[in-house]
Amino acid sequence: MSQKMTTIKMRKEGTRVKHFLNFKLLILILFSFSCESLVSPVKEMPNGYQIQKGTDLSVILETPLSSSTNQRGDQFIALLKEPIIFKNEVILPKDTQIKGLVKRVKKYEKLGDRAGLILLFDQVGLPNGEFIPLAASLDTDRGEKAIKIKGKELQDAKVVGGSAIVGALVGRAALGKKGTGKGLLVGAAAGTGAVILSNRKEVKLPQGTELIIKLDEPLLIPK
Repeated sequence: MSQKMTTIKMRKEGTRVKHFLNFKLLILILFSFSCESLVSPVKEMPNGYQIQKGTDLSVILETPLSSSTNQRGDQFIALLKEPIIFKNEVILPKDTQIKGLVKRVKKYEKLGDRAGLILLFDQVGLPNGEFIPLAASLDTDRGEKAIKIKGKELQDAKVVGGSAIVGALVGRAALGKKGTGKGLLVGAAAGTGAVILSNRKEVKLPQGTELIIKLDEPLLIPK
């Protein structure tokens, strides 16, 4: 009887140890995820600060854009909404200028067309006034939240990744029998910095429109 009780006690003790080890393992897993989430998007380099590829930047459009009035080659400016900080040092201050280029315009001309804009984010300003190359595109992973006009998310927007939306800019032939709907279509051509917007009659982004763009390549800010 005593031996049986000892066996039961040992089994219970073993179960408690097992549960304790499982709990510790769970804590370690959660801690590792927490550490990953706290990793800074900025990495200090010998010659500057590197902002990692895939980092999101919120920018405010300073230059209004419209498929009805803009032309290919037009430049536009957006301002960084929040500063980028590394260890209490401001790497890029709020309102840093980000320059873009209207790469293509498609105007609404006839029934079945879709107006369209292809925008390129290609330069970022430094505190000393110089501009350096930038490769960034609209963060399509965020869906409609990637664009806010007057503080409101677009309710009728469809956001897609890759270059599939480019075909929607050529007119009815690329839309299929059912078309692509009445709302705004948004896409990003990965690796090119192109933001692609398409609508029925006009694409219009007023001054103050907020865009969330993602770095397609690392950005090195010199010291």
